Amino acid sequence: MNLAIKVMFLLVTLSVSLKVFAHGDSSKAHYLGNEGVMIEVGGEKILFDPFFHNSYGHYTLVPTDIRQAIFENKTPYNNIKAIFISHAHEDHFDKDDMMKYLLTNKSVSLVAPAQAVTMLKGLAGFEKIKDRVFPVNLEKGQAAQNLSVDKLGIEAVRIPHAGWPSRAEVENIVFRVSVNQEVVVMHMGDADPNPSHFNEHKSFWPKLQTDIAFPPYWFSLSPTGQRILNNVINAKKSVGVHVPTNVPPLLKSSGADYFSKPGETREIKTD
Repeated sequence: MNLAIKVMFLLVTLSVSLKVFAHGDSSKAHYLGNEGVMIEVGGEKILFDPFFHNSYGHYTLVPTDIRQAIFENKTPYNNIKAIFISHAHEDHFDKDDMMKYLLTNKSVSLVAPAQAVTMLKGLAGFEKIKDRVFPVNLEKGQAAQNLSVDKLGIEAVRIPHAGWPSRAEVENIVFRVSVNQEVVVMHMGDADPNPSHFNEHKSFWPKLQTDIAFPPYWFSLSPTGQRILNNVINAKKSVGVHVPTNVPPLLKSSGADYFSKPGETREIKTD
């Protein structure tokens, strides 16, 4: 092997090693509770649906120690770049907690449906955070809204809340977020598993492959929901969320992956 080939081989090996070090060991999803998830990619961190207090007697709240660590910016919940809210229900969003967190953590941005932002506007302190708040304004069937916040690539579509059409007024947002130009994650909120909702965005799903998606667990309980996860949304892997504290036996036997215990993690693979 001549010198030039040896040098090239070493450079390629070094490049691969650095990529694995920078991303492979640190790209993971941390479960907070209900649909609360933290994504960590090479030091970049984002949160989905982290602050809420209503379990409706069925769902997992964020434990006190995790909640306190988030508010106190402690490892591993420190240096959050942005927070995403799927919808403004009490098991996903608390306006007072959100205001408190954003006032204290002055480099964090918020991306949320207009209904949640309207709730924040009614609180004292909104003027101090408004430049870091990015509302998503979408009607059912409307083309995806694209945002660029803190170098995150963000795409949002409105998929009706489960129970549609009785909850048609709820702005449930599915976010597809590119983190650190390395990992693509999707958070689906309380999406309804009716194929017609997803067919309205049939050109959206193929445009970018998702490395890991977080659908509500009920998608795994029906052939229709499974087809959406496996054949429509273009995701390599799905991990169910919004799982009741008493995990349904059908979910246990389904073979689907899901979060049920706060503090759980999943590695996010990009290959």
